[in-house]
Amino acid sequence: MRVTLRDGEIRYIQGNPDHPLNKGVICAKGSSGIMKQYSPARLTKPLKRREGAERGASDFEVISWDEAFDIMETRLRHLRETDPKKFALFTGRDQMQALTGLFAKNFGTPNYAAHGGFCSVNMAAGMIYTIGGSFWEFGGPDLERSKLFVMFGTAEDHHSNPLKIELANFKRNGGRFISINPVRTGYSAIADEWVPIKPGTDGALILAMIHEIIKTGLYDRDFLTQYSNAAQLVNQDPDSDEFGLLVRGLEFDEGKIHPHDEMWWDRETDRAVQTHTEAEPALMGEFTLEDGTPVKPGFQLLVERVKDYTPEWAADITGVPAETIRRLAHEMGITARDEKIELPIAWTDVWGNEHETVVGNPVSFHAMRGLAAHSNGFHSIRSLSILMSILGTIDRPGGFRHKAPFPRPIPPCPKTPNGPQGVKPNTPLGGMPLGWPADPNDLFVDDEGKPVRLDKAFSWEYPLSVHGMMHNAITNAWRGDPYKIDTLMIFMANMAWNSTMNTVEVRKMLNDRDENGEYKIPYIIVCDAFQSEMIAFADLVLPDTTYLERHDVMSMLDRPISEFDGPVDSVRIPVLPPTGECKPFQEVLIELGSRLGFPAFTHEDGTRKFRDYPDFITNFETEPGSGIGFLAGWRGKGGEKAMRGEPNPKQWEMY
Repeated sequence: MRVTLRDGEIRYIQGNPDHPLNKGVICAKGSSGIMKQYSPARLTKPLKRREGAERGASDFEVISWDEAFDIMETRLRHLRETDPKKFALFTGRDQMQALTGLFAKNFGTPNYAAHGGFCSVNMAAGMIYTIGGSFWEFGGPDLERSKLFVMFGTAEDHHSNPLKIELANFKRNGGRFISINPVRTGYSAIADEWVPIKPGTDGALILAMIHEIIKTGLYDRDFLTQYSNAAQLVNQDPDSDEFGLLVRGLEFDEGKIHPHDEMWWDRETDRAVQTHTEAEPALMGEFTLEDGTPVKPGFQLLVERVKDYTPEWAADITGVPAETIRRLAHEMGITARDEKIELPIAWTDVWGNEHETVVGNPVSFHAMRGLAAHSNGFHSIRSLSILMSILGTIDRPGGFRHKAPFPRPIPPCPKTPNGPQGVKPNTPLGGMPLGWPADPNDLFVDDEGKPVRLDKAFSWEYPLSVHGMMHNAITNAWRGDPYKIDTLMIFMANMAWNSTMNTVEVRKMLNDRDENGEYKIPYIIVCDAFQSEMIAFADLVLPDTTYLERHDVMSMLDRPISEFDGPVDSVRIPVLPPTGECKPFQEVLIELGSRLGFPAFTHEDGTRKFRDYPDFITNFETEPGSGIGFLAGWRGKGGEKAMRGEPNPKQWEMY
């Protein structure tokens, strides 16, 4: 965006027409940033709850930043030296989770998460566990080449302006747009067809569409065999420890996380063979291996699963007529099969096969919280991923295309520790703060199967909570379940009001005391730019800057803004000095990490590595000498390298 100043004050905010993503189009919220900047609710000085004052009374005294840092350093140093898990850091919808996660990992606490646990986690987890990527910043519809576009449960948010620009061009080019939504939103109003549906029933509709596409033979056999596990054999012996798992053969790549040692059933020789060899794999049927193990291809299991999910079954659940479900499924299948597009681009697939052209099945989809933000959302979005897969639309022109750094392995490689041994005093966490469990051995539980994390993420209760469960933090800390904590630090999250779904009781919890008269949550630190209900309950308040007053990065290590054709990151530079004594939370973390001697923030002799946040962005490397940092552009001593290269002291200037 572009900000116009007059006499040092903002006059108006516009989109930046030179930006490759929004092309100068911003929403009303973006244009109204001036209201945030000059809001009377701005916090401008560090505050400490007055001695004897009750939480919730907003009775504070102004203190200096030196005193605020001394308070935090003393308290956090003691916790890190004794029991790191008694410190919990939970952040709101920030754009720097790579930094906040790095801070938590270096502190050694398992208790870290951001807002995703009550935002789009079903969307991200469901799709990434199924196809390696997801909608929004992870990937999206290729509307430039698509011919049929189906949107589930999306309001005018989330990447909305770039999507609207693309959608306008899509319709001008003759594309057909179907909106499936309980509400006649703006998207539904401009769609060629609006399909009303009962809230939370999208999964039933999608399963019926899958049923119908399989029944009519409109699935893409070649795509399924070559680029999915549809033809891979699954153990069907209920007495085997391998029941329900893929049958393994000889390892192609010994020692790899994904060794590609799965098996097909060759229809020509009527026997099990290694995948992606000279064979004609069966998608359906029941077979027996030489050792007597019964097996079925994965696609056969899907056929059996959706056998009863007929359009009539779905019509009763969704309110969408069975005739409409059949017609939509038929339209998707026919468009994908008969209106293929071919681009003269030579490429080599993952198996080493060379192709002269790229062929696409031009049916694309988009979905957001309307589909995912339900108790059944995880499996609803997995169902949509399967629908996209059987139509052959993944990573093909006109379908769904990933954006760097996606797709990831399925599941992605990062893992949390798998037990309390990963949490030790004065030691970084023995794994990632957030991760992607692949099997029960990856769960973050103790020897009795009890959660190690305060929010109980990655436990038997919430095994796939890949973004954490920050909305559980206050309640669990108050209960002392699974244990009591000492200090709760919250950034940009009004958890006393909008993040807990139980506001009255949560505010009571924040003020509740034990039998000794001490608060059940002993100390609360809140960093925010504005007054809020959560601020009123804080023991220490840190005034944050607005986005117009600080440096920021949209990093490839965090939440990038990549395009289909390649990786993209970007920076935000301040247009105004901080208001009052406000300090960016990034600077707070770097200062605390330096004071506490975290390995990522200090040299071996204990001296600090980074002067401030811009210096951190320029000089941080994922490993010493890796050449990989928060920004991928203008790396190397002279800015001559991209993606990987030495730190460049003029990188900010070049951006």
